[in-house]
Amino acid sequence: MAKVAIIVEILPADPAINLDDLINRIREKLPEGFELKSFETRPVAFGLSLIKAMFVVPEEEGASEKLEKAISGFEDVQEVNIVAMTRL
Repeated sequence: MAKVAIIVEILPADPAINLDDLINRIREKLPEGFELKSFETRPVAFGLSLIKAMFVVPEEEGASEKLEKAISGFEDVQEVNIVAMTRL
């Protein structure tokens, strides 16, 4: 089965949230077959930073929605935006 790379921007709910801790919790709760390949943090404004992450997921119908739902299920996440997708 082919794989898909999905770039996601994750905006935390509060500037005080530890982004490394949040990304570790996200990594642990990913659905089977989903993998966090890389991430970086970027300042947005007023002390708030976002996480820009690349996930590799199976090429299956609904995979991006499943990923978005898994990430947005955390209280510490305010918003999840899929920026790009490409088949590997």
